[in-house]
Amino acid sequence: MIAFKKYKKVARTLARILTPQDYEERQGLIYAPEGILQFTPGDYLAKDAKGEWTIRQATMQERYVKVALEDEDGFAQYLRIDVSFAAPMPEPFILDGMRGKAGDYLVLNEGSGWPVDREIFERTYELVEQDNE
Repeated sequence: MIAFKKYKKVARTLARILTPQDYEERQGLIYAPEGILQFTPGDYLAKDAKGEWTIRQATMQERYVKVALEDEDGFAQYLRIDVSFAAPMPEPFILDGMRGKAGDYLVLNEGSGWPVDREIFERTYELVEQDNE
């Protein structure tokens, strides 16, 4: 049985709002390392050294706080303020069209889930103290 534990993302997320021009140029698609993601103007484009991905506008507004001003390209730094459940997966997996490799983490939060590369997860998330139940 896979044991999911509580984690908090502690690394800052670099993101900017996706515009109607972005939608036209990209046909509403972001080619993330885990798969092809759809977006609408108003969603956010996040990026790191490994690639780009989308974050829904509602998710940014409810679960992130801006911690630094925009740079010349419109990207600002955000911190995620909620807690997710995650576990490393023993086999390759696909969730909503996104692919994870064996050892990558499956992160679950509020009815949605996504894969995170093991190396990235272990650098950007911290285990939250478990309640003794």
